[in-house]
Parts: sequence; C-alpha cells; structure tokens
Amino acid sequence: MKDRQAQSAGSDVGTRDQLLIAAGELMTERRSTDVSLSDIAAKSGLNSALVKYYFGNKAGLMVALLRKVMGTGIAQLKSLPDMNIPPEQKLRIHISGMVKSYYQFPYINRLMHQLLAEDSEKYGQLIAEEFSKPVAEAQRRILEQGVEAGVFRPVNPMLFYFQLVGSCDHLFYSKHQLLHVFGVHEITDQLRQRFVEHLYRVITEGLLVRPG
Repeated sequence: MKDRQAQSAGSDVGTRDQLLIAAGELMTERRSTDVSLSDIAAKSGLNSALVKYYFGNKAGLMVALLRKVMGTGIAQLKSLPDMNIPPEQKLRIHISGMVKSYYQFPYINRLMHQLLAEDSEKYGQLIAEEFSKPVAEAQRRILEQGVEAGVFRPVNPMLFYFQLVGSCDHLFYSKHQLLHVFGVHEITDQLRQRFVEHLYRVITEGLLVRPG
C-alpha cells in the first residue's frame, strides 16, 4: 500500500512539473505570455483538465510557475547581503543573477503584469511579498552596506530597483527590436555575459565614490 502511494505521489509531482515546464517553454519560445490551456496540453502531452486538478485554474498554474523558476534565486538573494564579501562584489553577483534569471525565463515580469491585470486584488500582494519585496530589500541592504563602507554614494533604492529590473526585462523580451533595429537574431550566452559587464560598469560608474 505504501509503495503504491509513493508511486502515486511521484507521478503527481512529475505531472505537475510537466505542465509547468511546458508553460514556461511555450512562453520562452513565443516571447509572450499569451498561451492557452490547449497549447500547454499539446506541449506537455497531457490533458488540459489536469491544470484545474493541480492548480485550480490557469492563473494558479502561472503563480506556481513563478514560484518554481524564481524560488531558488530569491532564496539565494536573501542570503547575499549577509555574505562576508565587499559590497561591490555583492552587487556584481546580484546583477549577474538577475540577468541570468531573465535570460533563462524572459517572461517573468510580463507574467506578473498579466496576473495583476486579471485580478490585482488577489495577486497584487502575493507578487509583491513573494517576488518583488525580497529583491528590493536585498538591493537596499547592499546599497546601504556600500555607503557605510565608504565605497558607494547614496542612491535611491526604489529608482535603482526599477533601473535594474527594467533593463533586464526590456532586453530579454524585445526580440523584435533586437532583430529589426540591431540585427540580433538570438540572445546568446556571450551576449548575456556582455550585458552583465555593461550593467555593472554603468551602474558602478554612478555609485562608486571616487577619490577627490
């Protein structure tokens, strides 16, 4: 009996993840959050009725997807300010992590906006508490640590948040501008790394305290 229950639980976890993976892959391929339950079912090879069984509805699946793809990064970011390394190094690690998240999951910001458009009362606080506030709080602490160490100039943490998040979101979601304006057909890992260096250099040029 216990073996059958364990097998059933393992199957449940596998099916649930299949649906999440299919939804994420579709949104990455299309550079759009406009995917239907039938699209997800076709991609996963599963019945669309399973979405209701595991997540309640499509919005529930999307919240679960955000938790799946952002959970590890959020946990790591929360611990970053407590690491015994210079603030400049923390900032580089954070920028690199943010860019990597958008490189892997370019739909995350648009997905949050879609949920807010559907029901801001229901999802507004959830998104703020689980995804936005932890990022903003870690950034604030790193910036304050840099000021206390005498290496960063004071900067508005809210404006810093929108500068970094907005930069990442726009690059990794703008396939048409990349192609038709700059002739870039895909975002490669090399371009991702160049973007990390660019952001770090531009941001720190404004942050670092210069002698004299």
